[in-house]
Amino acid sequence: MYDEDGDNMKKFLPYILALVTGVVFGFFLFQEADFNFREVFSDSMTVTAFQLGVFTTEQSALELQSRHEGSIVMKEEDVYRVYFSLLTNDQVIARMERHLQSQNINYFLRQITIRDSDLIRAINNYERTMVEGSDAVLVSVNQLITSSFTGGQSEH
Repeated sequence: MYDEDGDNMKKFLPYILALVTGVVFGFFLFQEADFNFREVFSDSMTVTAFQLGVFTTEQSALELQSRHEGSIVMKEEDVYRVYFSLLTNDQVIARMERHLQSQNINYFLRQITIRDSDLIRAINNYERTMVEGSDAVLVSVNQLITSSFTGGQSEH
């Protein structure tokens, strides 16, 4: 690694310093940022689900789903659950509750774990945009999120 004049070490020193500096700055930036690697790369996510109904037959669940645009049906063990929304942000959950109450839509809040990677990605990408904006934006973005559901099962 060293020659008589130390030239080889001089060649590697800028790279080593740049690497160490980048790691230190990256560490401090991610400490301050509201960013969670586990959420982005996770294969599961715990969400608050706005459940509209529970049925023993898929047909009954699909009938309720047809009356609430953007809702989804998830099969859990031997029942079919209809969900209007799946959220993680407390502010957005409160806004969705107010919206559903203003529309006289009955719901039950449940904590569930989802494993649908497309749905997890949609929640991570779009949920923050629901904090601000009108109820129309809230509902539109919610429909965008739920349309990402590809049929994965959830866990209670």
